[in-house]
Amino acid sequence: MRWFQHRDKHFDLNRIIRRLINASTPNRIPLQGESRWELRANRTMPVLLVPYDANELSIGEQAYALTKNLSGQGLALVLHQPLRAEQLVVAFWSNDEPHFFAGTVRQSVPLGGGFWQIGVETSKLLSMSDCPDLQRLVPWAARLDPSVHWDAPVCAGGAPQ
Repeated sequence: MRWFQHRDKHFDLNRIIRRLINASTPNRIPLQGESRWELRANRTMPVLLVPYDANELSIGEQAYALTKNLSGQGLALVLHQPLRAEQLVVAFWSNDEPHFFAGTVRQSVPLGGGFWQIGVETSKLLSMSDCPDLQRLVPWAARLDPSVHWDAPVCAGGAPQ
């Protein structure tokens, strides 16, 4: 008798999870009027966002987000707050170094629970020679590396300690 009760509870759980899966679409078909040039790859990784306007970074307004999906044209991000910037620098951490991209916010949609989805169209790869202020972001970008402890203090001009 207990086995049936356990199975029924597991079946109920499975049914609810299946409904959640079916109610969400990781790669939905574009709506009328939308254009999707490329397929999107569902990948979740942390990124650093910094408002960027007229070649000037708004350091001090940086935020962290998670990617939802990526394509060669842009990315979808999930944030715990709305984002008011139109131009961004998006930083990824890969192979022990940061990579910085310039991007334009194309979409900002509330997801519920205080979360927002931000669509960013990437326009170019930025280098330290393009924008010397990027060096000031390296300590925050280093926190994207899972081996760096989140609470590590950030030193001006240096990496987390």
